[in-house]
Amino acid sequence: MTDMDEIRKLLNSRIDALRRRDAASANEILDRGVVAFEVAGPLQIRAAQATDTALTQAWLDSFDEGPRVTMDELAIHAEGSVAFCHSLNRLQGRRTDGQEIDVTMRSTLGLLKQDGHWKIVHAHTSFPR
Repeated sequence: MTDMDEIRKLLNSRIDALRRRDAASANEILDRGVVAFEVAGPLQIRAAQATDTALTQAWLDSFDEGPRVTMDELAIHAEGSVAFCHSLNRLQGRRTDGQEIDVTMRSTLGLLKQDGHWKIVHAHTSFPR
């Protein structure tokens, strides 16, 4: 399996874990020192918060239906132990308060291969304006 195939499989496993509301599996691919710039504040999410399974589970549990994530236009660039990828991701669902969510975001990820396994070390998500 090529590095690009491994990374694609890894990202799809994260999407599947989110769909199943399995925070532990969703966070498993994050490096413990991940740097995260996500749509929801604060400006930077510290690694301890980004990898906190209880916080991820609380977010997942805030959905009555979903979340469903689809990843389009995925481009992966890998060389040696470093890779980055970008895609357009759509998040859909209904929150427990009844709010319908249907947003498309830009996503850029930086990955590092450590001990034969790819981990996300940088995540940046943004909305077009």
